[in-house]
Amino acid sequence: PIFDIVVMNPPFYGTHWMGHVTHAFEFLKPGGHLYAILPATAEVGDSAKHKKFRDWAGRNSRRYDKVMDWQDLPPESFISSGTRIQTGILLLVKK
Repeated sequence: PIFDIVVMNPPFYGTHWMGHVTHAFEFLKPGGHLYAILPATAEVGDSAKHKKFRDWAGRNSRRYDKVMDWQDLPPESFISSGTRIQTGILLLVKK
């Protein structure tokens, strides 16, 4: 691990973003923070894969209740880039 902070916007296709986030997390030093812009499905997707990711994110959250640390972005934040996907920011902290 070599970084104090990782800021990322992984590809949204399917659930590939999950692998990008978990891989990038491994590059953080203890106490390091990861900020990722993700599709809203990261927070609300109901597949087993989404639930497993949220459980993992909750364990790596700064919150004491082990809930994923998520902040919605305004609707259509990236419409100027040609996407209408609803997004949010995930914050993870390496322990």
